[in-house]
Amino acid sequence: MILLLLVVIFPLALLIYQLDKNHDEFSTNLVETTTHAVYQSIFDALMNNNPEQIQQALENYRYKTNIEGLRIYRPNGDIIFSSNPSEVGNNFLKMDTAAEHIHSLPGGARESFVRSGNTLSHQHPVYIQKECAPCHTNFGEMIAIMDVQVGLAESETMYSSTRRLLVASAGLIFIILWVSINILFETQIENRILNLMNGFQALAKGKLETEVDIKGTDELGLLAQEFNRTVAQLRQSKMREEELIRENLARADRLITMGEVTAEIAHEVNNPAGIILNRAELIRDELHQHGNGVSGYVSDMDIIIKQTERIAQTTHGILQFARKLPDQLQIVDLTEVINVTVDMIKPKMKKSNIQISLSGFGSPVLTMGNFNQLQQVFCNLITNSLDAVAPEAGRISVSLETVSNPEGVAQHRIVFSDNGSGIPASVKQDIFSAFFTTKSPGKGTGLGLFIVRNIITRHNGRIYLDEDCEIGTTFIIELEARDE
Repeated sequence: MILLLLVVIFPLALLIYQLDKNHDEFSTNLVETTTHAVYQSIFDALMNNNPEQIQQALENYRYKTNIEGLRIYRPNGDIIFSSNPSEVGNNFLKMDTAAEHIHSLPGGARESFVRSGNTLSHQHPVYIQKECAPCHTNFGEMIAIMDVQVGLAESETMYSSTRRLLVASAGLIFIILWVSINILFETQIENRILNLMNGFQALAKGKLETEVDIKGTDELGLLAQEFNRTVAQLRQSKMREEELIRENLARADRLITMGEVTAEIAHEVNNPAGIILNRAELIRDELHQHGNGVSGYVSDMDIIIKQTERIAQTTHGILQFARKLPDQLQIVDLTEVINVTVDMIKPKMKKSNIQISLSGFGSPVLTMGNFNQLQQVFCNLITNSLDAVAPEAGRISVSLETVSNPEGVAQHRIVFSDNGSGIPASVKQDIFSAFFTTKSPGKGTGLGLFIVRNIITRHNGRIYLDEDCEIGTTFIIELEARDE
């Protein structure tokens, strides 16, 4: 604001100063020209010493435009000639207006330009010249003073109008500049800075989807582009971090699930190990007794091989389940996934005498997915059902059918149902949240369904709870069907 005032007022002051100077010079030149014209008009009369002609000439000037008064008076103030005849014989120095029109100069001369209102008075000394020699011998002496009073009303009016116009124009220019600068500042600077500040505040709150929309290639535009690039990099970094966390949580969940079935697996491993031991001892004893014939022991060897393969399959399933999940998707047979999953957790079901029924998994059921990840999903849902149903009376069913979605795309719909206690209506909206569990303390991490949903989402599928189920709990998974 102050700078703008200086920008407008300083040039205006210089312009008015120059205008005043030019006006003063114009007024002075006007009076000097008038004085010179009057003096030249009476010069011959002065040289001829013709007082009547001089007086008449001055009286005639009274009717000229802008000339308000003419008089010639002696150095002592006695008026000799005047455009106003009544002043002749009076002493000019004793008149009331004398002080306004006379400035004493060195040497007694009275050469001055004095303004009084709209009247500019010129006191012009008249000296004895060579032409005056016949009548006056003291050449160069001041013989009289000519007082010329010129009215400046018309030029003053024009000057005042011009001056007022300049001031008004400067005021208008100031207002226009002030409004323009404010609009420019608000639209091009203030709003854009506020936009950037809002972006930084949103970023400070963790909103990584924030983007600042500032166009242009100026400093603020470049700053906005750099801000958006930085936010995009932070967003990508967070996505990578979240992906790593999901992988670690999924692996932790698999390890927890593996720990829950380790006891049953150990029991299952011990049984064939005992059989192998017994058969091996029997073969040893019989070999001692019948060292030459070994053909009778072929069936025993077959049993040893089968039981050994069973142990290998069991341990292989555990290691495969605990391994870090690869990310690539490929054609997967859902029938194979469910069969491997059921075989892995069958010992736990046998321990509680819980039955599981499968339907719709006869022929290969293909989808684009990751075998281990889908196995983890199926294992998690079945394990949750095992925890929810009552021993002996518990029933779990997994059914599959191929349907078409509203867009006409074929989908495999896998339905997991149990006759357990169900999920309370008050917490149904939270079951897929991280670290939410309805199990008693120490029995659940709250990550199972959260990880299940993430895996199904990465498979471009959908999992949801059947809220119309009246008995137990039913989860439905939909995955896109694929051909060979």
